[in-house]
Amino acid sequence: MKILIVDSSAWIPDRIAGLLAETLENKSIYKAFSLQEARTLFHQVKPTVVILDKNLPDNGSLTLLKEIKSGGKNTTVIVLSFRISVNAEQQCKLAGADYFLDKYTDFEELPDIIRHAGSRMSA
Repeated sequence: MKILIVDSSAWIPDRIAGLLAETLENKSIYKAFSLQEARTLFHQVKPTVVILDKNLPDNGSLTLLKEIKSGGKNTTVIVLSFRISVNAEQQCKLAGADYFLDKYTDFEELPDIIRHAGSRMSA
């Protein structure tokens, strides 16, 4: 399974990658720190799952989310945010997000969600 982590922070992708390395087997993890880098990696590796920071600069998260869902409809997109609001969640879900999680409280749910996404793809 290929997993793309997109976050402008330097430490969040490493933390997520560490968690996934400990809990998931047979995965390849890719990291992007900008919208352009994420676009390039998405088209190169065609990931099964994208973990996307809601707060990329210049509203890049919604732009990327829409691009992923228009070109890779089978890709599961998990949006992570520090600032949870009903409006932000609705906005992401309307753009195609499969999951919307709080970086503080829902972080540990990632491995189970990704396992589920992987089993859906192999079914």
